[in-house]
Amino acid sequence: MASYLLSWHGTLVSSREACLCTASFADVLLKVVTPVLVEGGYDMMPSWAGLSLCPLPGAVRPLCVLTMGTEFLSSRNAIDLDWAGYHLEWESFLPIKASLLPVLHALLSRRWSIGNGPLQLPCIQEFSLFIGDQKWPLETLLATIEGDTILLQTAGDETVWILGACPSALLSKLLRGVSESFVGAVSTPETEELRRQILRVSAAPHEIIHLLYLARMCAEQERMTFGQEFLKYARLYDARPDLGYFQAVLAERMGDHAAATKHLSDALAQNFFDSTMLKQLDYLQARMAAGENMLFLLPELMQQVSGSGFDPLFDSLMLSQKLAATNNQDVVQAYSLMFEQFCFSKSRDRGRALLRHDQTGNGVRYWSEICLGHDAWLSGDRAAADRHYGEAKTQAIENGIMPIHYNCGVFSWLPEAEVTGLENKVVEDRLGTSGWTWKSSVLPGQEDVQPELCLVFGCDTGYFQFIPKLVLSLLKVCMARPKGGRIRLCLGIDSPTKEQLDWLEEIVSALSGHDYGLDFTFAHGPLTYRDGATYTAIRYLIFPEIAERWSCPVITADCDGYFPSDFLTLWEEMKATADYGFRLYAYDKAGHQFFGEPWGFGAGISYFGNAEKVPDIARFLHNYLQIAYNPDNPTNWCIDQCALVQAYKQFVAPDWETLRIRFMDDGTPLMVMPHHVGGKQELLEHEGTVSAEDVRAFLSA
Repeated sequence: MASYLLSWHGTLVSSREACLCTASFADVLLKVVTPVLVEGGYDMMPSWAGLSLCPLPGAVRPLCVLTMGTEFLSSRNAIDLDWAGYHLEWESFLPIKASLLPVLHALLSRRWSIGNGPLQLPCIQEFSLFIGDQKWPLETLLATIEGDTILLQTAGDETVWILGACPSALLSKLLRGVSESFVGAVSTPETEELRRQILRVSAAPHEIIHLLYLARMCAEQERMTFGQEFLKYARLYDARPDLGYFQAVLAERMGDHAAATKHLSDALAQNFFDSTMLKQLDYLQARMAAGENMLFLLPELMQQVSGSGFDPLFDSLMLSQKLAATNNQDVVQAYSLMFEQFCFSKSRDRGRALLRHDQTGNGVRYWSEICLGHDAWLSGDRAAADRHYGEAKTQAIENGIMPIHYNCGVFSWLPEAEVTGLENKVVEDRLGTSGWTWKSSVLPGQEDVQPELCLVFGCDTGYFQFIPKLVLSLLKVCMARPKGGRIRLCLGIDSPTKEQLDWLEEIVSALSGHDYGLDFTFAHGPLTYRDGATYTAIRYLIFPEIAERWSCPVITADCDGYFPSDFLTLWEEMKATADYGFRLYAYDKAGHQFFGEPWGFGAGISYFGNAEKVPDIARFLHNYLQIAYNPDNPTNWCIDQCALVQAYKQFVAPDWETLRIRFMDDGTPLMVMPHHVGGKQELLEHEGTVSAEDVRAFLSA
């Protein structure tokens, strides 16, 4: 039987015209070179005068050496031959059956999987074939090829290894099928992205992540059968339990609840080797088997049990679907949160399609109404937005659904008809600030002097911990300023402690007796309702009184911040270049909101530079809060942002083209806030902690 001489580097000894060389398997098969054949022991064809082939003495394997007298032919690398006066084992050659060459070439030209193992690229090293951790000595290798399958066996061993090629005929068939499904279809951005994903798989079929994205995109575009088949194919080469979970998601989306239950059960059993952990999820599987859509609860439950969950790559495919009538409230709540999160995460068009599909299956529900409201708002249809928000609020309250945190503003949203002219209405003091006590510092002879800026803040006794740092930073800024205009700091506090109240009165007294360039006003009393929503709203509740007493520009801000040393320089620059300033992170430079919800309007710091308009804006904000706050709401969170954006829409947005609007997140910030330094505790510590005693010490120095 004819054999070729294989080098340690995996090349074959050959001749190219009159020269000896080493060559690749492809060069030999294409007859670019003439391989050296070994027949009948150690006879070579073609023969070379003076060149001899003989066995390597003492070798365990049937290795040979090529010699010329006392010199040895050495394959230095995959290309070069040279002569050496000594010999090392790796410079030997191994005769391999010539009939193996087509199979070996096929193996080396693409990736293969062993059984249902991962796809791997074979290689030849040290006279052996390697695929992953498996190794076959080439002198005993038996191999046959049948289409895109190769059978490997070692002589004397009955074990047969079955290798599947990548790409397989099955994958090629699936790719052709999904490509043909586009024939006659209207081209959309989604279908074009799907075409691009098909190309990604075609170019790199061994990359499982490309297959997974293709499966997901097929499912998103209602090519569910292709989605299932691509996922099933990917699972042949990726044994992670996550892919079983993906199969459960697709089966549930297709309405095959039994298959979904089976896939999930298998994935959980594979994922949890600890039976005690798996047992904690028994009730989930039992409820799913009884018909509930428990996949919506799975991520949170797995976090509770093990601290990790399945890959969420396919989670968005759980939307939308007709909810089972047997679902308990926790499942409906989880579905609602997921719908809010994912509805418009890809595109408005994709979100609208989800909404249509969901309403067909589930009717009018909170989650669809809130998303329809956002879509109408972003489209400029205020009337439709108000209708949907009103219905969303009703559905949430009647059915016990809690919005995702950023949609809580729906409970405090007022329709346009209720806010028009709100600044001129007399409203009931539902929040209790009309009876608060006010105290102000006044320097002798300065009673009628108007400040050039009022800074307005509000807090409760807990957030009072931020006030000393805020006050001291502003004192230092104003003290360093040449004598001129004055700044007035205004603070509203809900039910301060005696110690806090004493400290505030000390500040008023100190600033009334010495000119620090800063004046101070505070108001205090009990709020009728005390919660996170009302605390953040205090600044707007005391705003009308401030606007009535002093006619000047106003900055309102969160109290958990402090002023940088160049605050007054930054303020002067803003005063000269802007009429208003807001945190417009959801708006473009033309004043159009391009994502999010109406109350996605940062209230952390705002600037009202038109002193003539300030009283109207202040009354509007105050009145909005008094009307919109409802203690029976599940939450009134975001009420301050609802009030602020409605004031912006009424007093600022109509004149966007003529007004100078500052995007407060652009450029150097006027205040140092928690998001600048990593958090609230970090803010307290940033550039040194400040206590009430530190402020006393500064004022007495």
